[in-house]
Amino acid sequence: MSLTQEALGQRLQDARKSVARTQQDVAAHLGLSRESLAQIESGARSVNSLEIVLLAKLYGRSLSSILLEGENTEEEPLTALFRMQETLSNSPGLRDRLVWFSNVFQEARTIERLIGDDPRHLPPDYGLREPRNNAEAYEQGQELANQERQRLGLGWGPIPDIAEIISQQGVWAVSAAMPDNVSGICLVHSSIGVAVVVNQSQHRSRRRFSYAHEYAHVLADRKTRSASVSSSSNSKELIERRANSFASEFLMPAKGVTELLGRIDKGGPSRETMWIFDNSVEGRNAVEPVEKRNVPGSQDIAFHDVAFIADWFQVSYDAAAYRLSDLRKVNREKLQALLEKRQEGRLRIESREAEQPFLETYVRWLAREAYRREAISGGRFREFCSLAQLDVEEEYAQVREHFDD
Repeated sequence: MSLTQEALGQRLQDARKSVARTQQDVAAHLGLSRESLAQIESGARSVNSLEIVLLAKLYGRSLSSILLEGENTEEEPLTALFRMQETLSNSPGLRDRLVWFSNVFQEARTIERLIGDDPRHLPPDYGLREPRNNAEAYEQGQELANQERQRLGLGWGPIPDIAEIISQQGVWAVSAAMPDNVSGICLVHSSIGVAVVVNQSQHRSRRRFSYAHEYAHVLADRKTRSASVSSSSNSKELIERRANSFASEFLMPAKGVTELLGRIDKGGPSRETMWIFDNSVEGRNAVEPVEKRNVPGSQDIAFHDVAFIADWFQVSYDAAAYRLSDLRKVNREKLQALLEKRQEGRLRIESREAEQPFLETYVRWLAREAYRREAISGGRFREFCSLAQLDVEEEYAQVREHFDD
């Protein structure tokens, strides 16, 4: 039994409102009058197949979610997102970018299934309970990061490309311009898989921290939340603090930081007592103390040391300073003094260039492989390339040259 015209109109209206679009805005995209769109949504006017396809893309929805009869209890990810964070609804550029990501991810997931390939093997869900206090949030984040580093075989050194690591775990890892108070977003839905989006307007080091933060939500919260927004307005929530703790340990593991401090001979005591054991002598005389006195002030961690650590682990100066405080390498008074030296301590100018790790490379490969296997037609190949903003003519010429008999 198909949907009635009225029921279809109501679904289209709900989808439009979920992405905070006005009737006038949508009608302009379709080349209709606002009155015509109002008639469609009220059920007074039928909607043709081309209009439905265009509306679904405009709202970041799959056709099945709009056309199939029956209630779908899984909330659309963008609906949940805009409901949670009103500031996102007031950012048309971000809204449109998220819709575009959703459309690309949905089409990519469909084509993955058509060619019988499913690289979306997600990392384990660690099943953590929500922390009950700040201390528990911190401890959970540290332990979660240690376990995930061990699972991935990362050791204790710096992670060259955090977005690459996340992408290799079957998670879409992309960036988009966001309001200044928003650092990242995590989306979970059967139609798109799992995606993390970070604020591309941030410095690269901050984006890296945001990627790690959102990855914590993937590991710990994806079964309980279909969408989450990390912003200044919810930064005190315990799961957000857990995600921050995870990001600190994941990017700057305690053992790695301690090892690096040892290599640069920093953070130790001014006097160190060592013991030499003589196996040829018995009793107390078998052990001889040897005292090492470091140059006064040489063990003191200065702003350039923090900058070196930040550069080594590819994090911000502030993140490195706070991590040293977490690990009790500096006290609160010293931390404040180091933070006041952040301008002197920044050793490099960080790039603000946009990054979409693997997205263009992957969708190009996916489209070509699907065409090679004859899982999609030339028309659908061109449509997917157009959706992914690739050079359609160049891509189509390539596959015809190499894969057509």
